Amino acid sequence: MKRLREHLPSLALLALVFVVAIIPLLFVVDAAFYRETRVGLAADRSSTAVVDVFFGAEYLGYLAKALALAGIVTFFSLVIGVGLALIMGRTNIGGKRAWDALITLPLYLSPFTGLMAWIALASPKTGFINTAIAAVFSNNSGAIVDIWTFSGVVFVMTLFFCPLVYLFTVGSLRGMNTSLEEAARIGGASPLITIWRITLPMCLPSIVASALLVFILGAEMYTIPGIIGSNAGFTTLPWRIFEDSTAVPVHRAHAAAAGTLLLLVTVVGVWLQGRATRVSARFVTLGGKGFNGRPLRLGRWKYAAIACLAAYVLAADILPFGALLMSSAMKYSAGSITAQVLTYKHYASFFTTENMHVALINTVILAVATGALCMGLGFLISHLALRKPTRLNKAVAFLAVLPVAVPGLVYGLGLVWTFLRTPLYGSIWVLLFAYVAKFLPYGVIICRTGLLQVHPELAESARMCGATAQRALVSITAPLVKATLAAVLFFVMLNAIKELSASVLLYSQDSEVLSVLTWHYMDSGDYQFAAAIGFVQTLIMLAVVFAAQSLFRVRLDRAFGQGGGR
Repeated sequence: MKRLREHLPSLALLALVFVVAIIPLLFVVDAAFYRETRVGLAADRSSTAVVDVFFGAEYLGYLAKALALAGIVTFFSLVIGVGLALIMGRTNIGGKRAWDALITLPLYLSPFTGLMAWIALASPKTGFINTAIAAVFSNNSGAIVDIWTFSGVVFVMTLFFCPLVYLFTVGSLRGMNTSLEEAARIGGASPLITIWRITLPMCLPSIVASALLVFILGAEMYTIPGIIGSNAGFTTLPWRIFEDSTAVPVHRAHAAAAGTLLLLVTVVGVWLQGRATRVSARFVTLGGKGFNGRPLRLGRWKYAAIACLAAYVLAADILPFGALLMSSAMKYSAGSITAQVLTYKHYASFFTTENMHVALINTVILAVATGALCMGLGFLISHLALRKPTRLNKAVAFLAVLPVAVPGLVYGLGLVWTFLRTPLYGSIWVLLFAYVAKFLPYGVIICRTGLLQVHPELAESARMCGATAQRALVSITAPLVKATLAAVLFFVMLNAIKELSASVLLYSQDSEVLSVLTWHYMDSGDYQFAAAIGFVQTLIMLAVVFAAQSLFRVRLDRAFGQGGGR
């Protein structure tokens, strides 16, 4: 009985994590083996959907397109992200703190919101860039840039995945021992040869890890490829899963089978990414805390480096923010901004329409509740796995991190079938369930990083003085990782605010959130009102970032960079 009481917290966490992380996935696999009707699933079993998806040319073709898109986006993200990291981590460029904040700013923006901004900027007839070029150069030959193409999909996705590559690479560069680089320079190697032969090979595992992560995220994304790709005749597997789940007639067994196929791809990708990250950790032994060697002097290349940084900031930060603001203040899409097209009615409607109030309140409630739950559960699970590394506690930690390999769209499908015949379906509680499952891995990963920096002897000393395990945890360990806990809280809140992939399948009229409303207004063609919602959503996320950095001295980008390495 005493042994059972000792393991009771771990067993409770195991049951909770199993319900959150595993059961919905089992429902996805199960649903793939039913016969379909026009409105859902029949009562009898069938393997037709599984055969069509796993062996049919149509769905395998959609998968091939998704993987090809992910591969191209990964390549360009690596080129830009690693280039920016080398400038920031290995040169004497000035203003590094400001540039660092600007480069990582897209992490705090919704890629879907960025897509809306670039539609306003680069649509062929009404895009601000095309009309401005036509006005300045009297060019009537057609659009110079066109976002409604495959290259437009690649461009927007690349902009918002570059910061991930940058965080992985610049963290590796800043923690790397530079003595080998110094030796190469003393031996007469040029700066470029040193970077190519010494620097990049030393941080190659981190680069590979970031590449795999970007590839996984790119392969499972359906919003940007769906909105633009469907108009360009380019359909990927995630978008087909969304259509099979929502368009009439529905093909839910095919959606479940395709979700299982996509899940297998992402699980393999996450496994490879985890192995690459572990290899990366072994490279740190080259330098311990790193050697503060002499940075590479840019000399005449200084202005070229500044131009590269400025070009990225312009494309990823300044232009999207400006376009989003201008679009939200226009009556309709127009290339020229005049008094006749300007209006504030979208913001007036936002703050006076009842469903907007409901969506805003739901978004805030879900963000706060998800952040608090992921912080508390992540801390407990990480603490048990590190301080009491039994098989049970390790299993709990493994299952808690498992949803990181699950595309939000697939997980949303699982929750649809989990709660479809229960009173909870369509309520805000189902969304909270989905958010906790999706973001709990980050709580576990980031809390683990913080706890590894606290020696267990501190809590053991408190135990020797008569404190209970719970008292030592609350009074000693938790205060020492306060910054880490705050980072988890605000980082999860940030991502919960912009979550869309699972929300769009699970919401109801009473549980709408801002991201879903933005999606629907955008899909219906009301870009201006969607831009107003997206701009308010972005302001909320920036307020979260400002509060985290001002009140708690927490750098969310660094917390994410640590967590991203698993």
